Amino acid sequence: MGTLRTVAFFAATFVVAGGALVVACTGPTGPAGQTGMTGPTGSQGTPGQQGPAGDAGPPGVMPDGGLSASCLSPCHGFGGVVEQYKTSVHYAAYVENLNGGEVASWTGSGQACGNCHAIDALEQRAAGNVLFNGDAGPSNVFFGQMEYANSSNGKLSESTYAGAAKVAAVYCTTCHAVTDANDPHKTGNAWTPGSFPFQVPVDAGDPTYIEKSLPEAGVTGQSIGVLAEANTCIWCHRSRKDVTNYITASNNTSQYWGPHEGPQADVYSGKGGYHYANKTYGTSTHQSKLTCTDCHMPPVASNQGVPNHSFYAQISVCQNCHADAGSFDVIGGETAVKSALSQVQTALLAKGWITNPNGPVGSGTWATDQATTQSGLTADQAGAIYDYMLVARGGAFGVHNPVYAKELLYDAYVAITGSAPTFLRP
Repeated sequence: MGTLRTVAFFAATFVVAGGALVVACTGPTGPAGQTGMTGPTGSQGTPGQQGPAGDAGPPGVMPDGGLSASCLSPCHGFGGVVEQYKTSVHYAAYVENLNGGEVASWTGSGQACGNCHAIDALEQRAAGNVLFNGDAGPSNVFFGQMEYANSSNGKLSESTYAGAAKVAAVYCTTCHAVTDANDPHKTGNAWTPGSFPFQVPVDAGDPTYIEKSLPEAGVTGQSIGVLAEANTCIWCHRSRKDVTNYITASNNTSQYWGPHEGPQADVYSGKGGYHYANKTYGTSTHQSKLTCTDCHMPPVASNQGVPNHSFYAQISVCQNCHADAGSFDVIGGETAVKSALSQVQTALLAKGWITNPNGPVGSGTWATDQATTQSGLTADQAGAIYDYMLVARGGAFGVHNPVYAKELLYDAYVAITGSAPTFLRP
């Protein structure tokens, strides 16, 4: 039986094809075919619309404490504030006296010099932090005044430096109040206008004072007006002597007698000199139209309009009014004051009231002339020495206030000689 089933199975798989018997069997699967070559790339499609801009990232800071790009302007660029400052007399004085013999007196607590020369001078004074003897210090210390009447003996006295700085320099932080909150070196933020406020009051209504008190007013100093940012300059660039109380009926002089160097504000204001009785004192249009910063710190267009920090007067400012000006000797003003200085110098030397250790008469060294030791000079005689030194040390040969400078020199010459000089009184 088993054999018959087998035969029947094979018989069922036979197929007749063309008279022959063929067995229909399924073979094994063959290998896969090879992949064909890649076809050519199609043409570029039309670009899609640009997506919206992302949020601004944080300020970039270079590694290892390097400067961020935001520091380059307006401060650290090639023509920026720092490079301008390095050309200034403020910077030169710092370098010249770095570790020098005067630094100790300029920054020593209890010394008067530190009120202007210490790196934190204005910060200390603006806070009212000055030293004085007696019960009360300067009446208007918050507006720059430094002299006061010593309540212990009634003498005219000068407040002294109360800080502890070891550096004598007029620096960024001397004029500007830089804190952790606004210092770009610490915040990483870029500078913006107004982000460096001033140490001294500069808002509308904030006057600035010179030392010269009004007659019979005691030792109070005198306001010369509201000069905004220029208040900062005047806190130091003025005489340290209250001429109203400094010059008395009888005066003894020495080589250290007279106004301190750099009393520009006393000349500019038309108020700081010794005024002779029955004389009137005028002023130039410079005082009524301009301040220190207009001429010495005009905006620099290539540096975001930030004021020039070289502090040198710019002839371009003069040309706004004096279109043909090629130098600061406008209409011969400097030449006239130089001639007047030489005439007064000659008269003082003839009296023996001054000495000029740095050059002959008329050599241009008027600012370094010194008083000699004299006793019992009258107020008008001492006033002549004072006014000569005020104009000579006030710089710019009277440009700060040409009318006032020539009035002071004219009256000084008359007080010394009893006759008029060759130049006219304005």
